[in-house]
Amino acid sequence: MSEKNTPDTAFVAQKDEPVSLGGRSFLSDDEIRNVVHEGKNGYLVRVCLTSYRALPLSCIEKIELKVDGEAINPGNMRFILNGYSHRLSELAQLSHIFWFILDYADLFVESKVPLPAGEHLVESLLVTVEPYMTGGRHSFFNPSTKRLTVATDL
Repeated sequence: MSEKNTPDTAFVAQKDEPVSLGGRSFLSDDEIRNVVHEGKNGYLVRVCLTSYRALPLSCIEKIELKVDGEAINPGNMRFILNGYSHRLSELAQLSHIFWFILDYADLFVESKVPLPAGEHLVESLLVTVEPYMTGGRHSFFNPSTKRLTVATDL
């Protein structure tokens, strides 16, 4: 994860979890789910938008994910919103698709083997640009770390 703290960092401490300016964590508390997506094995991690209002997907500058200390290659992840799957590299061109603050999205991580049952340390970083703010372009860093379990009711 990026450990960079800048004046533009938009999170405040609440309990042990850094959260965004809007008080929302990027990682949801939902269980991780082992799935098959577009014919590929992997797992889903549920995420929330941390902004105070809806953003076009083009405002997502970066998504990073680590599971049990292992960084996930962005090329092995898909961002799924409203049933549509997008490569992370495609998000910058998706100014016509909005992520609303009450909508969950999923990060699909391609993996040849299912994530083992039990608890896993999940670390993430969402970097966004808020187009509604004046005074220049500012990146907002929204780190989130949680211990999540793998769903067993599949």
